[in-house]
Amino acid sequence: MKCKQRRPILLAAVILGLLLTVSCSTATTRVVLLPDKDGTTGALAVFKGKKATVLDSPMATAEVGAWGGVDTGMTSPAQVRSEFGPAMAAQPPEPISFVLYFEEGTTVVMPESRGTLRALFTEVAARQAVEVQVTGHTDTVGQGEDNDRLSTQRAEAIKQMLIKKGLRASFIRAVGRGERQLLIPTADNVAELKNRRVEVIVR
Repeated sequence: MKCKQRRPILLAAVILGLLLTVSCSTATTRVVLLPDKDGTTGALAVFKGKKATVLDSPMATAEVGAWGGVDTGMTSPAQVRSEFGPAMAAQPPEPISFVLYFEEGTTVVMPESRGTLRALFTEVAARQAVEVQVTGHTDTVGQGEDNDRLSTQRAEAIKQMLIKKGLRASFIRAVGRGERQLLIPTADNVAELKNRRVEVIVR
């Protein structure tokens, strides 16, 4: 399973998959609000002093001039490509997360997660620069100290797989959380597949 992470709240406006491109010169700053790949668009507040101008339509623009004013307008996809194409092409890929599930009490990836594991390897290989966060988890079966150790071993197992695929060890951070962050809340000593997992974030 993999999913793209959402962007954070910015200037009290919820940004859902927005791409903000800014062109700066000594005269003006130009901002263009682009829709996400799925067509959704959030909103962005552009401030000049204490005055806020809100952009909430796809392809809406704001130009902040040296004279102190803010001019709004609209642009087109063709104009955006012409004006911002090189900057957009240079942006790093969005972070992607993968979840791998494990057989009970082991560091063996479940057969159902092997496709996700292959997708993880493909994504890492496709990125020119990569940083990987690997976090191991367990269910509530067993003692807390044992689960801390097992969760770390699961994370380390995935880390070693990535190293064998050519990723430098210094690019990977592997940690274990034991049973502290259950995906499915359960009582103690309950075997739960979705809690026996490693979460991998590729940036």
